[in-house]
Amino acid sequence: MKKTSFLGKSPETLTQVTSSVNPPVNSPTGKRHLVKAAGLVGLMTLASRILGMIRDVVSAKNFGTTWQWDAFLYAFMLPNFLRRIVAEGALASAFIPVYTEVLNKKGKEEAFHYARLVESVLLTSLAVLILVIELALNYAVHLPLSPRLVLIFDLSRYFFPYLWLISLFAMGMGVLNCHNHFFAPSLGPVILDIFWIAGVIWIIPHAGSIPESQLHWLTVVLLVSGLFQVGVQIRPLRALGFRWKLVFDFMDVNLRKTGRLFLPSLFGFAIVQINILMDSAMGYWAGPGANSSLWYGNRIMQFPLGIFAIAMGTALLPTISHHVARKEIEETKKTMSFALRSIFFIILPSTVGLIVLREPIVAMLFQRGEFDALSTQRTAAVLMCYSFGLFAYSGQKIMTAGFYAMQDTKTPFWLGVSDLLLNIVFNLILLQFLREAGLALGTSISGILEFLALMFFFNRKIAAFPFREVGNSFVRVLIASLVMGAVTYFCYQGLSSIFVGDKIAPMLIKVFGSITAGTISYIIFCFVLRVHELQEASNWALKKFRK
Repeated sequence: MKKTSFLGKSPETLTQVTSSVNPPVNSPTGKRHLVKAAGLVGLMTLASRILGMIRDVVSAKNFGTTWQWDAFLYAFMLPNFLRRIVAEGALASAFIPVYTEVLNKKGKEEAFHYARLVESVLLTSLAVLILVIELALNYAVHLPLSPRLVLIFDLSRYFFPYLWLISLFAMGMGVLNCHNHFFAPSLGPVILDIFWIAGVIWIIPHAGSIPESQLHWLTVVLLVSGLFQVGVQIRPLRALGFRWKLVFDFMDVNLRKTGRLFLPSLFGFAIVQINILMDSAMGYWAGPGANSSLWYGNRIMQFPLGIFAIAMGTALLPTISHHVARKEIEETKKTMSFALRSIFFIILPSTVGLIVLREPIVAMLFQRGEFDALSTQRTAAVLMCYSFGLFAYSGQKIMTAGFYAMQDTKTPFWLGVSDLLLNIVFNLILLQFLREAGLALGTSISGILEFLALMFFFNRKIAAFPFREVGNSFVRVLIASLVMGAVTYFCYQGLSSIFVGDKIAPMLIKVFGSITAGTISYIIFCFVLRVHELQEASNWALKKFRK
């Protein structure tokens, strides 16, 4: 069977770089650029994750796993859900490939005009949507509902205007990333975390002792953070020569192309986020504290995912889009393979470490104030079940970036629909036995199946997938990670017999001592097993040291 690739053309046609395609402006190509871009995004994401962990620590101390905190998280998730599927997720996946194509073929000014068209349609549509939702929420808070539902609707009134601001930020992020500027966009989550921490530490103590009143003030603080997130992008956008202004031309060919890509991409990203909301919705029926346990467990699991997989995916989409615009099929395949192998090299040992040290990590981070030992047990169980699918979530980020860069949004959409249906089935079954941990396990199982399907259909529809190269690396890294897990476990047991107690100092020594021993053993066994990614990293570090 003859493979087709990218936009339905044969690989032979696509490998010919025609003279009609101009060299890209600041074209990000090659491993070096991808690692540098992903490294910068990863560094800023690391700062965000560290701040995010601090914000979760202070939040857990003040609110624990109470029903009020459950309500706040539900209210925060609803606009966050729309932000991810509309602005950062689906729109970025439809916008960046088309913007890159216009940039390469017609130049910067035409690309800017296209960006203004998309921005005008997005922000105007969101303004109308938010107005309708605000009217509905104002009506809902006066209905005779349970206190938890009333608080969810009440807090949501503050969060939906935040959606408009963060969507404007996401549009700026897409433009800047396409011009090889990753720093300012990566500051957004950092600003959110700083405002969140400041709100919990300095603002809510002045809001009285009633949790509902404290949470109202916290939502106002987060709304203000949206203004600052937009503000940090103004200067770099102006340096590019870009200005925001409303422009409407619904017959524009590139805008219509974005619309055709956007709808299936929208549903594809919506399904991923619906899976998360499905966990939370079913957690509502699992009883008080279930949604909070899911939130904290997911937050810890997201730490390595956000730093490495999301960072790589963010840098990968513009990179592959440039390859596609220049019809470089072999470079695209090599970049995809390199991205997956690099991610597994980091994610697999992280997965094993989170599973082995799940309870000590949760206790060290959160067990204080309103967050008790039972909260630790419930959150640790959720963390373990989410961690099983960590490599699959990471792989999905890479594979979907490949599909979207090639302007194929339908395949991830239909695979996402299947994933959603499977997730519902697994959740309904496992909820009966494991409560909220069963919801996390169901999400992991369905995520693994979707990742395998993405690889299969990439190989069938787009281009030959390097199964042997990626699979060989995966097995070697997995073996080294399992050995690391055994070393980490026995090291923790040994340190626990020396440093007794649950105070913060002994916990830090036991957890970080075990992580250090595990990391050293992982590096050693990667050398023994001749893991190519470690050799590449060592050569790169040696060159930097010599310079």
